[in-house]
Amino acid sequence: MGPDRLAATSGLVAALAALALAIAPAAGAAFEPGAESAHDPIYPQVGNGGYDVLHYAIELDYDPASNRLGAGTRTTITARATQDLSRFSLDFQRELELDSVTVDGVPAARAARRDARPRLSRDPAVTQPAKLTVTPAAGIERGASFTVAVAYRGRPEPIVDPDGSSEGWLRACSAPGDCDGSYTVNEPIGAQSWFPCNNHPSDKASFELATTAPSAYTAIGAGARVSRVDNGDGTATTTWREDAPMAPYLATGTVGRFDVETGAMTDRTGGATIATFTAIDSAGAPARKEEARRAAGRIPALVNFLSRRLGPYPFGTVGVVADWVPSVGYVLENQTKPHFPGTRKGPYVGSSTLAHELAHQWMGDSISPARWSAIWFNEGWATLMEVTLDHAEGARQTPRRYFRTVYRSAPRRWRIAPARLDGDPRQLFNSFVVYNRPGAMLQGLRMILGNDRFRALARDLADRYAGGNIDRPGFLAATKRASGLRGRKLRRLGDYVRQWLLWERRPRLTPADF
Repeated sequence: MGPDRLAATSGLVAALAALALAIAPAAGAAFEPGAESAHDPIYPQVGNGGYDVLHYAIELDYDPASNRLGAGTRTTITARATQDLSRFSLDFQRELELDSVTVDGVPAARAARRDARPRLSRDPAVTQPAKLTVTPAAGIERGASFTVAVAYRGRPEPIVDPDGSSEGWLRACSAPGDCDGSYTVNEPIGAQSWFPCNNHPSDKASFELATTAPSAYTAIGAGARVSRVDNGDGTATTTWREDAPMAPYLATGTVGRFDVETGAMTDRTGGATIATFTAIDSAGAPARKEEARRAAGRIPALVNFLSRRLGPYPFGTVGVVADWVPSVGYVLENQTKPHFPGTRKGPYVGSSTLAHELAHQWMGDSISPARWSAIWFNEGWATLMEVTLDHAEGARQTPRRYFRTVYRSAPRRWRIAPARLDGDPRQLFNSFVVYNRPGAMLQGLRMILGNDRFRALARDLADRYAGGNIDRPGFLAATKRASGLRGRKLRRLGDYVRQWLLWERRPRLTPADF
């Protein structure tokens, strides 16, 4: 090699080396594990740090007869790293067997599950949340998008909460031994019983759910149905997609035999056309199914009742699932499709409760709590809207009388602050603390601000926080903006909200002080 060619080659090598340095991570880059908690004061066992989930693509191969997820079940998560990651964790229970874990198509260097920390309860009947810890073959740089695909199979087990209720992937049984599929309700942490996730409401993402099940069955997901493909082997694959950001606890994977009706309605506040979907358990007696169908038929009127008070409906679809699973005992506001478990007599949808769950589509679903101690926001608004509807339809209790009734409740009922819950997950659904006290606080605000400003507050919240999360300071700031108050009265308004949410005794301030 002559000296000129050697010089040229040396120059090329130097240029390539400089380019490699420019695009490679800095020498000694500090790749570190992501946090294994969202540091929630009520549920520190769930949530993870180091990344933000952008999208879930869930593929379920479900056999209703055995209540098992078969080979081919997979969840693919698209996320963005928020730090230089050496490893990260997902919330995922141990009952489901792992087949493979890949990151950007490459098998993970290590994937292991263990119980989350700390212990959730000393009661052995309570389910301990679990973590799936994933070490990728190479570190993931901050700001980089990546995909993690988890293939798994097995029989999902319900999660038992500290208050004794069950959630997650529940077998749909109208009576012991008479089961026809799944009934999926996840609040607060049940999602990890059937798919790996960052299981905290602060990390919302879009969802796609493709469920393969026997052709005679209906598979349901959040959002809009994209397709249903007959596989030619006695099964069909149904795909649903929800593009609006959704917290994992609001997802659903319900599968069963349903009478299904679809249609459309108009949101008279926003002018949008909204697709409607009603699914009623086929096994119910004709009279029970007709009663549920009539209640579901009120959805357009209820949505418009609520949109006049809360702003345009936040999603492109709305509906209800009326199943027959009486052992569940509660209704849940699954995004776009509230789920009703029915009673011993069959499927059932109550109009007042339906209004409550539809109100959650604005307050709780579109706007989700930043942490579980902010669940008062979800339930306070939904409770007040339920009271408001009942009075509009002839109930003797006015919203003002409701406020007075709550305020006169026994002193012992005021000992737990809604925005703290004593850090106790057993209080998460305390009817007075989480539902009635915040509902009365909001009615008090309506009395202080007047109807017009109160509706302006609701719409400001719905616009400002749509698709996101809210906490107490954010709510207080919005309330002050909407109030029109100044000086001492504005400070008093702040004291009013703080007393109703943070005091462990009866608040001193009421609307009469304004």
